Amino acid sequence: MKSFKPYLFLIFFALITGTTFEVAKQALHHFTPAQTGAVRFAIASVLLFAFVFFTDKKLLKVDREHLKSLLLLGVAGVFGFNSFFFLGMKSASPVNAAIVIALGPAITAFLSYFLLKTKITWIQCFGTLVSFAGVLLVISDGNSAALGHILEGKGIVYIFLATICWAFYSVGMKKYLKGVSTIQITTFTSFFGMIALVLFLLFSGESNLDWSVLPSNAWFAILYMAVFTTFFGYLFWNYGIQKVGPDKAAIFGNLVPVVAMFTTWFLGESPNYFDILGALLVISGIFVVNSSAKKIQTSPEIKTSAAN
Repeated sequence: MKSFKPYLFLIFFALITGTTFEVAKQALHHFTPAQTGAVRFAIASVLLFAFVFFTDKKLLKVDREHLKSLLLLGVAGVFGFNSFFFLGMKSASPVNAAIVIALGPAITAFLSYFLLKTKITWIQCFGTLVSFAGVLLVISDGNSAALGHILEGKGIVYIFLATICWAFYSVGMKKYLKGVSTIQITTFTSFFGMIALVLFLLFSGESNLDWSVLPSNAWFAILYMAVFTTFFGYLFWNYGIQKVGPDKAAIFGNLVPVVAMFTTWFLGESPNYFDILGALLVISGIFVVNSSAKKIQTSPEIKTSAAN
């Protein structure tokens, strides 16, 4: 039973993250994208620093040489990812968003080729093409003419940009932060990303909100993303990574769009046949990429956002 524990934690991670897309839609009924990201990561940062303080205070100290990288990756992986993610979620469906996010491992493989000089095999290329075919099928609903309107008003472009930010963050961690604790990376990149989100919130004027009149379901959505998706979700993922390794754990990230699909199905927004077929293509393609790219770190745990 003990050997099954890491896999159980990874399943919990997928279940929590997969439900985030519906929760994000609820939060965006009352908060702007900037407000959602800033409040979520302000709460999560407090929890992460408290966790580090009570478990290993030594991790509160960061080498000066790593500060610049943590700042860069915090802005890209937290501020960039969340800004684009929540902008996209204002118009994209939760299932479509989850499927596009699932392209992260494949995009990470190609960024690794340019930044880390990682060899890409033809199997990885094939898996990536299959994944993209699945995304196009979901977006177009089987109508090839609809592909010409992909960039118009569905939020998919923002979700795709969020995925690129996440992929860069994953590769950047591997390139610039070798030997740094994953919980330390998560804590400090969340903090720096939160600072960027708060500054953007203040300078954009979006902080002018009567917080006292917000309904309880709005705060529930924010707290869910901060406590469960960002804090517990990443701790579950970190534990799984440490016990079974990134090559075996990465495949569990592919459960996220499947969970998102069944979440919307449970809530009454049933996916159509093209959504299901597209999801199968995306998951199959990413499985091929992950199975042949053992040395690539593609875990959502490094995304610290999640949506994840």
